Amino acid sequence: MALGVAPDAVAIPYAWINRPIVRRPTTAETKAQVAQTGGVTGYASAASATVDQYGVNTFTATLDTAVSADPKNLASFVTTYESTPRPRQPSLSFHLTIRTDDECLKILSVALGTRVCITDAPATWPAGAVSFVVEGINHTVGIDVRLVEWMTSAPIGSVAGTPGPWFRWDESYWDGPDDVRPF
Repeated sequence: MALGVAPDAVAIPYAWINRPIVRRPTTAETKAQVAQTGGVTGYASAASATVDQYGVNTFTATLDTAVSADPKNLASFVTTYESTPRPRQPSLSFHLTIRTDDECLKILSVALGTRVCITDAPATWPAGAVSFVVEGINHTVGIDVRLVEWMTSAPIGSVAGTPGPWFRWDESYWDGPDDVRPF
C-alpha cells in the first residue's frame, strides 16, 4: 500500500448481483448551526446554487469543547463536504449456487470493513455508487439456496465514491497529500 493511499478495493462484476437494486440518496446538508456548550455558535451555508438545487436542510449540533473555533469549523466542514447528496448504498445479495468456485471464494473473502468496487456497472448508476464499504454480512443457507447479502455504506471522503483524504497512522505527515483537517 502506498503512502497515504487507501487499500485496493475488491472488484466484483455487476452481473453477479441479484436484482432489483434500490438506492436512496442521502440528504444534502446545505446549512449548519453548531453551538458550543456555554459558548459561541458557528453558522455556515453552502453555495447559493447548491441551496437552490437541493433546498435548505439544516444540520444542528452542540459540541462540548474548550476551543471556541470548533463550532464554526464543524459547520463549515458539514456544508463543504455534505452539501451534495451521495447515493446511499443498498444491501446487495449474491446467489452462490450459480457462481463458480473461484467466484464464490471471491465473494466469501469479503469481510466487514472491506472496500468493494463494482465493475461493469450501467452508465445510469450515480457517480461514486460503484464503490462502497461492507458493514454487515448475512448468510442464508437452505437445501437449494445459498445467499450472501452485504449491507453497505458509501466510503467516507471528500469526493463521492473515493475514500479520504485523511491521516493514516505511521503513514501521513503534516502538509502531505492527505492533510485535510476537518475541524
